[in-house]
Amino acid sequence: MKIRTWKKYNHYSINDGNYICDFILLSHQDDITSKDRLYTTYHRLMLGMSIGDILFSLPQATFGAMSPTNMSYSVWNAHRNQATCTAAGFFVVMGMMLTLFYSCSLNIYYLTLMKYNKSKMYIRKKIEPFLHAVPISLALIAGIIGLVNNSYNDVGGGDCATTPIYNPPHYLGYEDGEVREGFTIPCGRGQ
Repeated sequence: MKIRTWKKYNHYSINDGNYICDFILLSHQDDITSKDRLYTTYHRLMLGMSIGDILFSLPQATFGAMSPTNMSYSVWNAHRNQATCTAAGFFVVMGMMLTLFYSCSLNIYYLTLMKYNKSKMYIRKKIEPFLHAVPISLALIAGIIGLVNNSYNDVGGGDCATTPIYNPPHYLGYEDGEVREGFTIPCGRGQ
């Protein structure tokens, strides 16, 4: 039984993670059936890169709703607290790193396949575990380092991402660790 196929789908965009996931899961070759759609190393690497892109894109799609209410005077739609901003920042960094390192894994896959003439079975058994383990572990390490250092803050404009020190305009003239009246997040968070 054949499933829906796309024969002329050659252009990939990092920003089209959802379409790439559909592309991978729906299969693009006539000889690949639905049970074999993630059988190839290429498809699994592309799926990992697409998942990273989705993790990066979803927090951006909230349009500032994950920003703490402390920033409501300068950020439209700021309705949450520091915990939601931290979670959104964690996913932004994780997604960015996953996409970047899965792109490197895809390059290494093609390098071993074409330049070094390794078989797909050899790549699948000997190299592919590292092509997944390295991006996932490096993305987790980068994400956890930001959590430990309290580096996920509102960077202004409603984006929660890595900022080494939290010093928005309403904390001018205050010492690190002080909490201004009417606000909940201490000045200098992450320092």
